[in-house]
Amino acid sequence: MYNSVTTKEFMALAEKEPLDVLDLRDPDFVDSFDLLENSKVTRIPLTQLPNRLSQLDKGKTYYLFTEFGGRSKTMAQFLRNKGFQVANVIGGTSAYRRYVAS
Repeated sequence: MYNSVTTKEFMALAEKEPLDVLDLRDPDFVDSFDLLENSKVTRIPLTQLPNRLSQLDKGKTYYLFTEFGGRSKTMAQFLRNKGFQVANVIGGTSAYRRYVAS
């Protein structure tokens, strides 16, 4: 399991199989974030995550997104310490949008 993946690596994985994405951005800042059709996005604001761990499945691998990827890197470590399988997507949704636009 990767600790972090680039947007390019994330996209390559998502083309092969459905991925579970954890969008940790605050609802006030969430814009249109369309992933590949077969990925499942769960939105839990970062500040609520510690109280909502029961909504996550330790048998799944989650790819974490924040706007720029810094806070998701911190939360990835937190979740790994709690026994979850996670990978931070480097650069977050801003890197994803730049990748898709190129």
